[in-house]
Amino acid sequence: MKIIKISLVIAVISLIAFFVVNSLVPSQNPPPPPPPKNQFTEMIEKQINDISKLPVNKFCKNKYDEVKFYIEDFYNKKRLGNNQPENNQWKERLSKNLYSVYADKFVKQTYNVFNNSAWNPKDLEFIKSECQLLRASQFLQRGNLVDNSFSRIQRILSKYDEINNFIASCKRFSYSDDSLTSTYPISNANLKIARVTSYKNNNLENSFVNNCVRLHSQLNETTKFLFNAHIRYLDKKIEKWSGMYSEYNSHGEYASELYFKIKSEINGLDNDNYHVFTFDSEYNRLIDKLNLDNSNAKAFFSK
Repeated sequence: MKIIKISLVIAVISLIAFFVVNSLVPSQNPPPPPPPKNQFTEMIEKQINDISKLPVNKFCKNKYDEVKFYIEDFYNKKRLGNNQPENNQWKERLSKNLYSVYADKFVKQTYNVFNNSAWNPKDLEFIKSECQLLRASQFLQRGNLVDNSFSRIQRILSKYDEINNFIASCKRFSYSDDSLTSTYPISNANLKIARVTSYKNNNLENSFVNNCVRLHSQLNETTKFLFNAHIRYLDKKIEKWSGMYSEYNSHGEYASELYFKIKSEINGLDNDNYHVFTFDSEYNRLIDKLNLDNSNAKAFFSK
């Protein structure tokens, strides 16, 4: 009997505690019911639904902007509701729904680009600018699936830009100090070649960027760009110092101070670095060009 009384007391205390705790938790008001529809709200809802059905192989920014225009236009003309509160409510609901549907479609259309091998630069520029605009929207819920997709898209574009800018730096690579005491910075070129190798060995460091055939093709060309920069430097150096033998006292002095220094630089060319099929022809052309100046020097001092 005593056990039964204790159990009843515990049950009563638990029940009281339950009601006390629940009374302390503020109740959330249910969302307000949607205002009544009309021909204008139904038209916009249909257009928003149409966006959700569009294919993923073509961006639909124009359609999105068109529906945004209608929402704003009907709102300004007070056609969305029977009164201003309803007008305001419908604008909020329709704008939020439009953003949600379009953002989801934009993400799918973007990955359609990323999953293909041909990355059109115009598409990439649009993706970059549109992603920034959508991320700035008041309707984006931070941390949700769409927001995370935007972050991933931006990381993909950042890696693409990184590699694209690197390729451009290889195309622009040059060295202008053609004094006899200066030598070509082959170590800098080797660093770039090593970076090319790293990108290729690591699938461009991003599985989606790795789909871009153009980047692969241009990376394969970078060693040629760097080799051509080295050849241009040696060409200009030979041209600058050709005919300068008259400044020396003898052919031996000329050969020691000029000819052998430049020849040593030409011999420093190493196709194990560049792996280009034009290596032998360019090397021989430079040697012949320098040897011609040496022959002229010999003739000058033999007079």
